[in-house]
Amino acid sequence: MGLYERYYAQVESGRKTIEVRVRTPRMTGVAVGDVLVFHGEESGRELDVRASRITPYASFAELLSAEDVTRIDPDAARAEQLVNLRRIYPPERESLGPLAIEFDHRPALAGQPMPMSAEAYVRTVPHHTVYGCFYVRDDQDRPVQLRSVYGGRSWQFPGGNTDAGEDPLETARRETAEEIGLYLGQDPPRLLLTHYLHPGPRWPMGKIGFVFDGGSLTAEQLRQIRLDPAEHDLWAIHRLDEWRRLMGKEAFARLEAVERARAGSGPQYLVTGSA
Repeated sequence: MGLYERYYAQVESGRKTIEVRVRTPRMTGVAVGDVLVFHGEESGRELDVRASRITPYASFAELLSAEDVTRIDPDAARAEQLVNLRRIYPPERESLGPLAIEFDHRPALAGQPMPMSAEAYVRTVPHHTVYGCFYVRDDQDRPVQLRSVYGGRSWQFPGGNTDAGEDPLETARRETAEEIGLYLGQDPPRLLLTHYLHPGPRWPMGKIGFVFDGGSLTAEQLRQIRLDPAEHDLWAIHRLDEWRRLMGKEAFARLEAVERARAGSGPQYLVTGSA
């Protein structure tokens, strides 16, 4: 079905959901459930919808009185729409009987094949690692962190990189159990931070991280912490000002963003590293 560009733009933007036609021999064959393909007469653009209702009327005036005119032409009042319809369809065509054809936004046709296989496409895009971890505090809301035995000996939240088939929360649960011997986040916790770390000299891939609220640990839970010496050699509790002194600028930025979220600012988004 060809449409003037202004009407095509209304359909394309989701604002127009009723098309008006008359009962020509071709249109009498259209039934509810049929595929309708609209074409922009100037642009050549096209989109497909499916007819969900077809209602006949004796005249355009009757149709416009019964239908929601904002779904026929959202940019024109009822009187202007009547003029426009009668300009498109002279009296002899209106006498065939107007049709209000309602459609929704479900796709009517199968999608086009992708230009390449999923396997081939994956080879064209940057690869990233994903991590999940928990932010935990003591009963005074002081952050608890672990000191890594690797590289720059950074301070870390309990957590780590996802294994195949895991989502980040599952990773946070598994890694926390492995690293400190506690089983946290069994009820779905709050997401505090989404973190993107650009690739850099120490790590050739970008990292995408999810930091969940692991809650406040009781004194008994703190006593139960058992480190995995293959990964960490120390755990500590400090106030933020002391953590600022102990940590690098970017690592502390993550801690600070997480604490803002926990204190009520809502989930945070943080980007670190050089683009």
